[in-house]
Amino acid sequence: MKRYIIILAALLSYSINLHAQYATKLSITNLNNALLTIKAENAGSKLLTELNQACFQNRKPKLDSKDITDQAAKSLLALWNTSSFRCIETELIEPGVITYDGFQIRNIPIFMTRASANDNYEEIVLNFTSKGVIDAVYLSVESQQYKQLLQGVNSVTDMRRRQIILDFVENFRTAYGRKDINFLNQVFSDDALIITGRVVKQQVRKDSPLGVLPQDKVVLVKQSKREYLSKLTLIFKNNSYIYLDFNEIKITQHPKINEIYGVELKQDWHSDNYSDVGYLFLMIDFKNELQPTIQVRTWTPDSMFGLNDFDNIVRPD
Repeated sequence: MKRYIIILAALLSYSINLHAQYATKLSITNLNNALLTIKAENAGSKLLTELNQACFQNRKPKLDSKDITDQAAKSLLALWNTSSFRCIETELIEPGVITYDGFQIRNIPIFMTRASANDNYEEIVLNFTSKGVIDAVYLSVESQQYKQLLQGVNSVTDMRRRQIILDFVENFRTAYGRKDINFLNQVFSDDALIITGRVVKQQVRKDSPLGVLPQDKVVLVKQSKREYLSKLTLIFKNNSYIYLDFNEIKITQHPKINEIYGVELKQDWHSDNYSDVGYLFLMIDFKNELQPTIQVRTWTPDSMFGLNDFDNIVRPD
């Protein structure tokens, strides 16, 4: 009996030490609600600590339904299937960013185990409901850029939509990381216009005079939603991990149609056998704010498209 108690005590001590070794403590500074703060801090700390332990133990995370919604847990595990990850800080002290339906904790640095050496540092954002339950985990855009995109916005409606757009962009980015074709199928309008640009290298003629060299051409290829998602399904299948990063984000509202926004961003794409950098343009329709849809998606090597190029697609009702 004494030996059994010693073994049990040793296992308990090991478990406590293991938990402490991989623990990440989250502290939230500004919610002005003590009970909500404690609940969110506990939920965030438990989640990050469990991700750390699961990463080091090479196992699937065990998520507590009291702390995270079923949909958020499902999406997080889909991202985990492409690459396990862990928080690289033992303590995080962050403000809550108030959103249209709750709040967020940003600036959470993680290490992606399957990414290449140049791509394995990421930041995630934890979205919380107004009750302090985690309802989304996204790969985030850079924090300073997030703040800049919300500065100087006077309209309450415009501020809410910009927050929804950034939330949408982060979910859109994370969808590629978790290879979520179902999400992408939902957010693209059935008649979405999808344009992909590719650079065609021009051959240099031997008799070409010095200084008169042919320029590379950009060939634009139009695809339907079905064609684009079919090709993307194959890309997801043939690549173990996809790194997608967004920078230089610009948000514009249509001058005549308040529900239409354009988002241009610089996209950095790395996969197992292909890499590129180019400019992504999305035209997003907010007629249904709870379910915004992408009406136009373009990718070109350089910045080429904006809202004014697609006035013929969406007209005022």
